[in-house]
Amino acid sequence: MALIIKDIDTKSVMTKSNLPVSDYSVNPYVGCTHACMYCYASFMKRFTNHLEPWGEFVDIKNWPIIKNPHKYAGKEAFIGSVTDAYQPLEAKYKRTRALLR
Repeated sequence: MALIIKDIDTKSVMTKSNLPVSDYSVNPYVGCTHACMYCYASFMKRFTNHLEPWGEFVDIKNWPIIKNPHKYAGKEAFIGSVTDAYQPLEAKYKRTRALLR
């Protein structure tokens, strides 16, 4: 199994959430390297154009600078709602760390 890693550009890192636990969701990656049999997030594959099985690809998200961070003051963000924000690739790509900074 060869892991497929792609850089992708996004319009925003923050997505308005319909989850009752947060105002926004933030997913620094799409996919992961774990391929857990019980993964609830594998449905995300249908939005990726990947032919590889879930667990064999990770898209590294790159987002523009947040122009108005005050817009999010007092709001709650769910980091990693459909990805592991601290998967092994985080050590190299540091997308979650960049978000927190």
